[in-house]
Amino acid sequence: MGGGKPYQSFFLLAALDAMLGIAVWLPGTFVPEWQAVLSVRDWHRDNLLFATVPAILAGFLLTALPRWTGRPGASPALTGPLVCLWVCMRAAHLLSRPIGLGLAAAFLASLSALASVQVIAAGDRRNLKVLALLSLLTASAAFAATGAAAWSYRAALASLLGLVMVIGGRVTPALTIAFAERRGCQLALSRCTALERTAAVTAAGALAAWIALPGAPPTGALCAIAAAAQSARLLQWRGWQCPMWASVAALHVGYGWIAIGFGLLAVHAFAPAALGPAAAIHAWTVGALGTVCLAVMASMVRKNSGRAFAEPPAAKAMFVSITASAVARLAAEFYPEDAVYWAGLSAACWVVAFGLFLFSFRRELRA
Repeated sequence: MGGGKPYQSFFLLAALDAMLGIAVWLPGTFVPEWQAVLSVRDWHRDNLLFATVPAILAGFLLTALPRWTGRPGASPALTGPLVCLWVCMRAAHLLSRPIGLGLAAAFLASLSALASVQVIAAGDRRNLKVLALLSLLTASAAFAATGAAAWSYRAALASLLGLVMVIGGRVTPALTIAFAERRGCQLALSRCTALERTAAVTAAGALAAWIALPGAPPTGALCAIAAAAQSARLLQWRGWQCPMWASVAALHVGYGWIAIGFGLLAVHAFAPAALGPAAAIHAWTVGALGTVCLAVMASMVRKNSGRAFAEPPAAKAMFVSITASAVARLAAEFYPEDAVYWAGLSAACWVVAFGLFLFSFRRELRA
């Protein structure tokens, strides 16, 4: 399955899982009896937080960590069983939700162990935060398997957003500079250390408050501050300098959804009758996670195939489609009388986006 590089198998599986996770609920599709009583929201939540995004994360980290740490990458003898464990987890989830989530926790624990070996052996203090966020995600999956309260799902989403902020904070400005240089421009991005720390601390505080006290006014205040700090951080990266290269622009847009999500949570906290919490959650999941994951996968596939700046026409449509999916999903919250239409459009655009990823990079994923 897939090629010889870790990201190939995981990215292929993740894209298929993202598409099938929507299709399984289409009329006429076989759904196990226990899943028939599971809400669409719960199914998608399990699918995204504990299957699709962890697979993308595994492919990215197992490929990127050796470059970051200077250590040898994990051997096929280790990555092969990890792929098999992910497949078993998805199959088990169709039969038993607790078993599926338990295997998801085992998969994440295994990924954390592989990452820890490289980071600790290299004395790489910079990536200790990645290990901490992976540990939080693993614990969240384990608590979810036991039927824990909704806070475990909020913790899982918070850990994934933290990873996007950490990894996106490295990849986005780096690719922006690389693209500018490709066009013959010298782009010096000023990175204000105080702003970077403020953005990190305020985001961590807002997410912690959201996990413990969702909808409380103090949580709303912290989210408003985090939204401003994340917006200021994003503006440092000058995304307007590269609007014509879809992959770089998508990273900026995807990161922007994080700030939008914090802002929507702040609105919900202070005006719950006007806006529910689902708007912020979908800004983060469909908008931030969906867009950034596609952009990072596309960038990694191109770079490792020796075509770092090649961009198939279908790839541009992929980013347009995932953005349309996020906007349509928010429209379902703002226009509840037409929610079925907007949610259906969002689902269709989501499937098209990941289908275009598979089409655009079909040769690279099989090589």
